[in-house]
Amino acid sequence: MTPAIDAHVRLDIHPTHPSAVQAVLTGSQAHVALVTLEAAEWSVAATNVLVLARIDHEEPHWAMDAAEHLRAEGIAVEITPRHQETMNEEWT
Repeated sequence: MTPAIDAHVRLDIHPTHPSAVQAVLTGSQAHVALVTLEAAEWSVAATNVLVLARIDHEEPHWAMDAAEHLRAEGIAVEITPRHQETMNEEWT
């Protein structure tokens, strides 16, 4: 199924803070994803880059939750293999 909104979110481990998750937004309607992530308490780090860092270290759980919400809105979400490993470890 083709996403209904021209936005793409790439979720990955933050390059300098391995417990944090980074979201890179692209597409002509990236602002829709930005608003959704900000509402879920992601912080803007740069233009079209958001970061999720939590003191409880539950980033994998909340990143998966965000991915599900974004997909439900019709936004394409890519989870990098190394971040997927982190998310899988969280559930085991």
